Amino acid sequence: MNPDAIIVFSAGTIPYEEGGQARWRTTTYDNTDAFGTMGGRDRVEAAALLAEKYPDAYIVATSKRMTGESTTLAEVYAAEMVGLGVARERIIEETESTTAPTQVKEAVQLAAEKRWKRLIFLSSGYQLPRIRAFYEKTGSDITVEFISSESILAAADPAFAARFAEVQKTDAFQTRLVSEARGLAALKADTYQSAPPEDKYEH
Repeated sequence: MNPDAIIVFSAGTIPYEEGGQARWRTTTYDNTDAFGTMGGRDRVEAAALLAEKYPDAYIVATSKRMTGESTTLAEVYAAEMVGLGVARERIIEETESTTAPTQVKEAVQLAAEKRWKRLIFLSSGYQLPRIRAFYEKTGSDITVEFISSESILAAADPAFAARFAEVQKTDAFQTRLVSEARGLAALKADTYQSAPPEDKYEH
């Protein structure tokens, strides 16, 4: 499938200081929130590889921060993708969503506005079942391919697969899997509620 756009689901961002100025970067597997391992940079790197594979596709960086900082997640993810060679004019910043379900909702709405018919939803593998469930609830007829960042990175660099295998052994990653399974079960039972901002705090 040649996608019209690649939707990059954001994880989180972390503040840091450089040259006396406050800046932001994407979270990595070393960063966690109340639900375990986050990832984030992996999605940026995978998006850059997919952008190269599909040169006619737009790349959509998603989300603003739930805690209200002026620098959005979409802005940080977009900047890092540009740093990896993605042309700035190909990137669209979607800055209304704050959670996975709203990311899906905004992606579907943007696709309708742009008349896109084929999308790739790119995220960490652990999140894809929940993203798929959110998408199915929209009733949209857009063709969506769900792709994990890990599959893209492992195909491009066998050494990544070895590194990620070690990540999967960590308590933080196992906590994330349990959290995702709980969320998926709640979705199926129609009892799902998005977590409060304080549970999303990255560290």
